[in-house]
Amino acid sequence: MLAGHHYTNDMDTYYSASDVARRTGTSIPRVQRAVTRLGMQGRRGASGRLRLNGSEVRRLERALGSVPTVPGLSRTTTITLAMLARSPRGVISQRALARRAALSPTAVGRALERLADIGLVVRERQTVALGSAREVDVLHANLTAAEWPRLAPLLARVRPPAGKPRAQAQRRVPVTLRHLFWNAASSQLDVQYHGGYIARRLLTSGDLEGIAWGAENLSREDWAHAAKTRGLSADRRALARNLLAGAQR
Repeated sequence: MLAGHHYTNDMDTYYSASDVARRTGTSIPRVQRAVTRLGMQGRRGASGRLRLNGSEVRRLERALGSVPTVPGLSRTTTITLAMLARSPRGVISQRALARRAALSPTAVGRALERLADIGLVVRERQTVALGSAREVDVLHANLTAAEWPRLAPLLARVRPPAGKPRAQAQRRVPVTLRHLFWNAASSQLDVQYHGGYIARRLLTSGDLEGIAWGAENLSREDWAHAAKTRGLSADRRALARNLLAGAQR
């Protein structure tokens, strides 16, 4: 628990900007800028220092992320490595990794260069389905690195900053997932008109990247339709219901 003044409940427990900086792994000025950006009032103690309650701290943690100190790695590099480690199939796009990490592509590019230099990121030539089979360079976290057992527990604690909200859902199944719909007509890949069919196809494929895309781009109605279709196994039906419960549309 953070150091602070402890009273009867969370709303009466106050934390300083330095407390929040330690918890999120960032600087005090960055915390102060986030307080201003989020329109927080906070409170001022007798010394004039800003004091924040538990609810405000949690809001700051969501906005700033929570990144433990990893010796030898910057905050940005730590977030980049953690997100790459959570992509078991690797990533082919620096921009896609930047979206997951809620960082700029330029910052992620510099982080990847640093991680490759010290042997924590490897690049492999692989054949992947991108509408058709193509050979591309795929980036992976180097889980065989000697220091990985030390790093893994720290990386597991990384929570990236909240990204910018998506303006709207994608209208069509992206080319990176077309291999899951190899025998479907092009018209059936339209999310607006065939979302239920797309949801069921993703469920039966068991493809993790496809399901993750569907969780962001399909609606409650789509997952509800998929959950009711015949021939769906009990575990896939349960997954559909979980996705239905978590859908934002």
